[in-house]
Amino acid sequence: MSTLTDVFLRHYRELLGFLSMRTGSRDVAQDCAQDTWIKLAEFKDRTRPDNDRAYVFRVAANIATDWHRRRSRELTATADYAAALPTAHAADTFDVASAHQLLRRLEAALLSQPRRSLDVFVLHRHEGLTYRAIAERFAISVSAVEKHMMRILLACDQALAD
Repeated sequence: MSTLTDVFLRHYRELLGFLSMRTGSRDVAQDCAQDTWIKLAEFKDRTRPDNDRAYVFRVAANIATDWHRRRSRELTATADYAAALPTAHAADTFDVASAHQLLRRLEAALLSQPRRSLDVFVLHRHEGLTYRAIAERFAISVSAVEKHMMRILLACDQALAD
């Protein structure tokens, strides 16, 4: 292992804090630190700076600066792309009325279902619980949870078809 790599490892936490301040992100700082280590490993012992620690931090600072430049170019390209996209237009009255009508049909279909089926549906779709967790909560089988979900989904499917 080269001397610069030793210095890098000895000052890693400090370097990470330095890069976090430079980039504004701990994750980006870790990426920059990794790039610094790779750059230092490429040098091997060809480079003999007067102050090893200062040299390691200078390499890291340069990498952080490169990251900022690259990010700035990416943001500019994204903004240019977004500006070139056609502007979104408001939905016309027919689309809005159709969407409201569809929502009313779905709501009516859901409200016509048994309470337990609705509870299972909400726990799965909105709370993110698995079928097994729902089954344990209601002290029913996973198969029963599947049947409740199927009842709700068929009701929604029927409402969409009408």
